[in-house]
Amino acid sequence: MGLFKRKPKTSIEDACRQFYDFQIFHAVIAGEDVSKGILDTMFDSVVEADQSFAKIERTLFYQEMCALRLELFGLAWGHKFKQEKFAIQQSIFTRHYLDESGKLEMWAIMGEYNQAVADSVTLKATGERMEDWQVVQANKAKVDMFDKWTEANKGATTELDNCVARVANRIGADISRNDSILTKRLAARLADRLGCDVNLNTEAIFRLSALVYGLYNGAREAIKSVNLQA
Repeated sequence: MGLFKRKPKTSIEDACRQFYDFQIFHAVIAGEDVSKGILDTMFDSVVEADQSFAKIERTLFYQEMCALRLELFGLAWGHKFKQEKFAIQQSIFTRHYLDESGKLEMWAIMGEYNQAVADSVTLKATGERMEDWQVVQANKAKVDMFDKWTEANKGATTELDNCVARVANRIGADISRNDSILTKRLAARLADRLGCDVNLNTEAIFRLSALVYGLYNGAREAIKSVNLQA
């Protein structure tokens, strides 16, 4: 059941705010921080696979995972609502939400994972770069989308341009690719930012990748029943 099952029509702002408020930042039920509990379970799962992960500060892990969840929500949103205007509005609202909540540092961290999403589009299963023509084709789609926005919105602020660039970076990203390159790329970026990328064993990296995929599916399920207002 989607998170918004009982709200057949909603605005982009309300849909996003509900997920951010009740799934990421303020998921408190009966006095218990459910979101933190879920992150603790994830953390312990990786520690079970590799004890070296226990040295990571949990607060750092929480911060990175929140930013990663925001990026995965944006990715799932774009997959659900195909029109660029809906993805752009979602991106703009997300930055505004973080700014008004005093969490703008999350926007910068999201950018790290957004770049990993962009990189995955032009990578083979081995992690090597695709053929030049494939890279050019993928990059052209992003540039064309961004140029169309800037042409229609001359004089837009740098902040707005950055919001649109995040959407452009997700063009062509497919988390369901058989080679799982997107989840692997995000897991590697997470491990790198946590300072443990060269230390974790294969099973721990696999579990981080599985967490990434699970978070994406959670976001996709949450917006499954969203019916946006015209």
